[in-house]
Amino acid sequence: MQEARHQMPARAGRSGGRQGEALSEPGSDEATCPRCDAQSTGPGLLEAALARENLQRAWKRVKANKGAAGADGLSIEATAAHLRTSWPDIRERVLAGTYRPMPV
Repeated sequence: MQEARHQMPARAGRSGGRQGEALSEPGSDEATCPRCDAQSTGPGLLEAALARENLQRAWKRVKANKGAAGADGLSIEATAAHLRTSWPDIRERVLAGTYRPMPV
């Protein structure tokens, strides 16, 4: 049986050398802004998340779980009524990267 190897302690920052398959380029571990790094998520990922079928499945799960009112205080029924009229505009702003939700 092979001897177990221990991982080396982490160092601050990254060295310029490439090691391991997960590192695509040297740099910081800091996450970037989604609008600034849109190419890394793959084409169509946001469109797939906002697809009608996906949102209908999510809505059914919320209703089945008897979802509570959110920070805006709207019930499930009130939210449904609001989304019937507002969803096309919200969706377009999300896709354009200009949507800003209300602060909690």
